[in-house]
Amino acid sequence: MKIILSRKGFDSSAGGIPSPVLPDGRLLPLPIPQADGPVRFSELRHAGQTLSSLIKQLGGKQWRGGCHLDPDLVPTLLERPAGWLPSFGQSGAAQRHLEQERVAQGDLFLFFGWFRQAECYRGRWRFVSGAPDLHLLYGWLQVGEICSVDSNLAQRYPALVRHPHLNKRYPFNTLYLPTERLSLFGRPTELPGAGQFERLRESHRLTWPGENRSTWRLPDCFAPQNCHRVLSYHRQPWRWQARDDGLQLQAAYRGQEFVVESDDLSGVQAWLATLGLADGVS
Repeated sequence: MKIILSRKGFDSSAGGIPSPVLPDGRLLPLPIPQADGPVRFSELRHAGQTLSSLIKQLGGKQWRGGCHLDPDLVPTLLERPAGWLPSFGQSGAAQRHLEQERVAQGDLFLFFGWFRQAECYRGRWRFVSGAPDLHLLYGWLQVGEICSVDSNLAQRYPALVRHPHLNKRYPFNTLYLPTERLSLFGRPTELPGAGQFERLRESHRLTWPGENRSTWRLPDCFAPQNCHRVLSYHRQPWRWQARDDGLQLQAAYRGQEFVVESDDLSGVQAWLATLGLADGVS
């Protein structure tokens, strides 16, 4: 099973602010703006408030237009038609990279993004003063079906008609649909094939404490000597450092899809368990 660390959501160039970590530990990844996106920020709601209003309160631009809601993992963000299911689209060079890395059915996307702790002060949202910028894992999708986007796909999955990759032509346009249930190395779990982590755990944090957000701490199963295929875009030895307190990686500043295939299967499974992805394994 390959693992794909997939960078998504607001960043310094698309959106301009971090996504918020809410006081109760929930993560609220903000989809990037897309002027002609089929879903508008004002349609997306959290706790009775639109994301457009929340973004403005956090110091971002008040996005009045559309967004690129992808990956689309949380059913309650938007009013959904019957038959909706989570999905993730990719295209262009990033999709070609996934093809070259032979991402296939059963492989596991782990989505991460730029986050900062937020609080509600006098009825308005703001980022906590001095809170660090972090790369955090926030959701997953295990590949059940890989679909080339064509005119027939919307007919096959009419409930996905508002997905951004079904509303615009992209080169190498592809949609990833999840398995019904998450299965780890042939062992089924009680979890769905795609979803968002309910509450932040320390294990969801990629950023090394006290370092900039692109300096990561990873489990030993990611170490180059333990991998059949080292994490893509990170195959230069200088990026990796074994420290007494963990495995350090200088993560690439650009790139969307980082693919790894570890030979340390027990280590991978133990790490996924710390993320909360081994619940109910039988």
